[in-house]
Amino acid sequence: MSAMITALLLLLLTAFPVMAGSPQRVVSVNLCSDQLLLMLADPQQVASVSYLSRDQESSFVVELAMDHPINHAQIEEVISSQPDLVVTTPYTNPRLLNTLEKLGFKTHRLTLGHSVEAITTDIRKLATRLGQAPRGEALIREMQQRLQLNQSTSLVDRPKALFYQPRGYTSGIDTLQNEALQLAGWRNPAAEQGIVGYVPVPLEQIIHWQPDTLFTSNYGESGDSLAERQLEHPALKRLLGHKPMLQIPYKYWICPGPMLAEAVSMLYEARERER
Repeated sequence: MSAMITALLLLLLTAFPVMAGSPQRVVSVNLCSDQLLLMLADPQQVASVSYLSRDQESSFVVELAMDHPINHAQIEEVISSQPDLVVTTPYTNPRLLNTLEKLGFKTHRLTLGHSVEAITTDIRKLATRLGQAPRGEALIREMQQRLQLNQSTSLVDRPKALFYQPRGYTSGIDTLQNEALQLAGWRNPAAEQGIVGYVPVPLEQIIHWQPDTLFTSNYGESGDSLAERQLEHPALKRLLGHKPMLQIPYKYWICPGPMLAEAVSMLYEARERER
């Protein structure tokens, strides 16, 4: 169990009283809302979370999710849980949202922005809605303290790094990976060239940027697909001086949340080895 998970569990066990009038049967229908809900709510407040919360490859809160019923974001499942609040995201099925609104169910929508500020705002707003403002502030402090410990104070001579995924995808502006690279003291050539989001780029472009390090994040166990073979191209090995690409688990990037601090720690340690 990682240090971050341990810290989150300790926060959950801290005796923060729930405010009077707070929702007592909360349902989440998306992995990203599952994670924040389980980190912030009292266990008895959680009526149901999505089945993805138990996915070892994706979820950061598998242990916590095992204690709660699961759903598949179907309206029948949500209604049967008799929720007094449903936590949603920008990716929630619009038909589900419309039905919930027509039936008079209260909802709370996370923004899932790709920055520390956006993560902080989502935590604070959901914690307040759950009547768990003190727990939310404790979680924010824990995240910010870890980020401060692992941030480079110098902007001089930052090494260059890219995320390179199967099918040639890299991460530019407005991605969690770029945010983490910046916080850990790396330069991201893709972002510097104005690339926005997760975009496939030609191998020739990667070589032209001359990164000092390449990071990647496989989902599950590596296979032998053509997409993954691209990561083993001889030109990349020559570029890196036959150093391996560094793996950062996929679960750090699938959702914005306080687990970003753990990813920054890993990237910072890699940068320190590069100096």
